[in-house]
Amino acid sequence: MKIAVMKQTRQNQGLKAARQGVSAAAAVLALLLWATPLTAQPLSDMPADGSDDSIAAETPGNPLSDGFSNDLPAADHAPVISAPDYPGRTAPGVAFSERAAPAFNSFSGADGQTPAVRAMPQAAALPVVVELFTSQGCSSCPPAEAMLAMMAQDPQILALAYHVDYWDYLGWADIFARPEFTARQEAYARAAGERSIYTPQMIVAGRDTALAPGPAQMMGLIDAARYRPAMVTVQREGDGLNGAIEITPLSDLGGRVDVSMVRYLPEREVEVTAGENRGRVVTHVNIVQSVETLAAWDGTAPLRLTIRPGESASDQPPDTRHALLVQQMLMPYGLPGPILAAIRLD
Repeated sequence: MKIAVMKQTRQNQGLKAARQGVSAAAAVLALLLWATPLTAQPLSDMPADGSDDSIAAETPGNPLSDGFSNDLPAADHAPVISAPDYPGRTAPGVAFSERAAPAFNSFSGADGQTPAVRAMPQAAALPVVVELFTSQGCSSCPPAEAMLAMMAQDPQILALAYHVDYWDYLGWADIFARPEFTARQEAYARAAGERSIYTPQMIVAGRDTALAPGPAQMMGLIDAARYRPAMVTVQREGDGLNGAIEITPLSDLGGRVDVSMVRYLPEREVEVTAGENRGRVVTHVNIVQSVETLAAWDGTAPLRLTIRPGESASDQPPDTRHALLVQQMLMPYGLPGPILAAIRLD
């Protein structure tokens, strides 16, 4: 699916959510998940953003398009420091830059036809994003993916699975892994001041994570994200991949905000024949295929995106889904920060 996006700025420019309960099955899955060790890996020097030439972004008159870079600080000049003692297999060392941005992310430890225009109240219609970093080569990950699958059934949660490639050397190459997803996880780690990356890892709203969270703690992080004051409002004209979206700031957004298109597959089953999950049939949900930055926005005036299907729609599986992420970027290195809004397009 090729998306052409046209952006223009204009000078003119709720919080109530039903808390979702956690079933007994989720609790069992959580026990299975956290009875298995996490696996940690050193950071590598990769770009902070993935690129996908199947999306074209046209941003006429965008003063920010040429003024920002998503490049991470070079890790090859950074000292090598010891990784923390995570349970299970831990990487021997981590290349990490002393110049990395400060830890702004609050990472915590353990435990028919629609009307032409419609407003989307922040709490009622905009889901909380939960990002899982996972791998088919990680024996700890299937229970975490089962938990993510349960979250994906909640319309108030946008669950996304990013498959990383740093465990491929163990004997099984994850067919959904992309180096840019590893780079995204590394960028989150740098933004948080973390010294290693590991699987499985869940990050809520781009800002909160925890080592070995149970279901109650995960729902606590999600509820905290739901009840934070809204930073933007969203209006849509049309539906799906046809129409326009306008994002309006409610306060100072603190600098650069990226609007990115995420493509993902709803569900796939994979038979793993080698590596740590040899002999298992693993079910994946909401498998991210690509993330493409459509606009860099300064957040000082409303941003309007016009979306239409492109010519190469047949290149994507017919069940491909699309969402927009509106995410603060931590300067000067363009590291990912809080996700201010998520918008399902189909």
